[in-house]
Amino acid sequence: MRPLDKIASMSLLQQHNCLRVQQLHMDRAVFWDESIDSRVFLIRPTIAVIRKVCEVIKADPHRAYSLVFDRRSNLCELELERNGVFGLVESYELNLSLIPLESDLFSLELPQSSTKLHNGETYTMAKCLWQLQSLYGLIPTVYGIGPLSQEVEFHLKTISAELGEPPATADQPISHVFLFDRHMDIISALLTGLTYESMLNDVFSYSCGKIIFGDIVENKLKQKMSGRAVSLNNSDAIFSAVRNKHMTEVFPFLSAKAKTLQTGFDKASGLNKVEEVKDFVTNELKSLKQTHRLLELHICACEVVLDVNKGANERLTLEHGIIQRSADANDIMNYLEICICRQQNPWQVLQLACLWSICENGLSTKHYNHFRSLFLQAYGYDYLPALYQLSLENLLVEKPVATLPIRSHSTSPSRYPPFSQSSKALSLIPEQNEKSKFDSNTSTQMSYVFSEAYTPLVCQILANVVNEGWNTAKLQKALGQHIFCTNPTKPDNRIRKAILICFVGGVTFAEIAAIRLFAQNNNFRIIIIATHIIQREEFLKSFTQII
Repeated sequence: MRPLDKIASMSLLQQHNCLRVQQLHMDRAVFWDESIDSRVFLIRPTIAVIRKVCEVIKADPHRAYSLVFDRRSNLCELELERNGVFGLVESYELNLSLIPLESDLFSLELPQSSTKLHNGETYTMAKCLWQLQSLYGLIPTVYGIGPLSQEVEFHLKTISAELGEPPATADQPISHVFLFDRHMDIISALLTGLTYESMLNDVFSYSCGKIIFGDIVENKLKQKMSGRAVSLNNSDAIFSAVRNKHMTEVFPFLSAKAKTLQTGFDKASGLNKVEEVKDFVTNELKSLKQTHRLLELHICACEVVLDVNKGANERLTLEHGIIQRSADANDIMNYLEICICRQQNPWQVLQLACLWSICENGLSTKHYNHFRSLFLQAYGYDYLPALYQLSLENLLVEKPVATLPIRSHSTSPSRYPPFSQSSKALSLIPEQNEKSKFDSNTSTQMSYVFSEAYTPLVCQILANVVNEGWNTAKLQKALGQHIFCTNPTKPDNRIRKAILICFVGGVTFAEIAAIRLFAQNNNFRIIIIATHIIQREEFLKSFTQII
């Protein structure tokens, strides 16, 4: 319902005779108001959901049922036929396009998917790009990075051939678009993002720009929110100021803001005239109370984030050592053993193991077998399919012996380059002497989102294109052959046109913060669109098909 809420609020639905809305739970019964004859399901086209809907319909087949899909699926219609309810329902397609999460951030809010991205999802992104260009004019320069970007470009050409090519106008507001395949840079999705917004997403999980903080935060608040979802955007002055800050800067900022706020409240005690008190109450008190409420919320949320990540310095040091290839393999293995013995979140353990495997192009036989055995003994053999899927996706694998020909079941090696190759060719890892001087208060590097240990790939490509222009040969050497460009014109901030960055497969808040910093430092307007916002744990689960 969250995406729909961005378009039609509950009050608007009620005006159109929608008297009740409830969530469809896979493990619970649906309780209907018997006085309501028409029942509408707004669902994703998955077999599991359709089977649940069929159960509900067969339990009371004499009502009027309508199914509204975000995308039609022949498999779902076949499932309706198989269950004998196809003739009892009317099916519709609701083409949800880009949903605005912020003035510079738009999302399709699609479910998180692995590299086996459905053809329909790349088609959906292409359709959105076609609609965007139909409204604002043809974007003259398209940069593509990765196999999925080529799929989007193919669908975009097909749609243009069928529906007509968007017009080319001299005053189009967007001059360049980057199509970026998420899986060209898995590292940015596995590393711990150290901005406030990134860490909020890790702990609480965003959904369409909203967060439910839950009892862990609400119990700290004086004014309870009763489980209400909180919209986090730039209309919240406190959040707007800290969302992209490095976590080490957030608490000092909130503390200073609290002192300033207290000074504002103290001003009232020094007022002696009725007119002064009246003016204070009319013009300042409401604003101070609103700021106080927001400040209290973010201080409490920040406390919880810091509590949850207490003792995380060792992990962060290891993460950065892994990507810089300076960490000792035995130290990494010992840390993973400790995490497993403490029964920490298994997906956080797998995140670190996958990061290690990707950066080393596979683990040694000794470490791979030891980790796999220890992990399954501690968390159970229910995770065996997950480990198998991660190996198929080339995320957690044993390093092949050079003298033996290995036939890999994964398509990843041929589609996506080794991390060591791309990171070195594009200088994704800052020099050690530069990193040691990291100061979150003064850093102007996009790598600040990872404490200057790593620069997200798309950010580095963006900076290189702006500074040096597009270099197909260099990028193909670093990233493989799935690179293309139409009309390679260098972006120029003097023409005052926006750059569009399209993430196929999701974007992280760390990347968003880094791109915003680049836009600010270089006086560009950059708009980000994505299939969804990545939550690290769900991202890894998507590869194992356990969501």
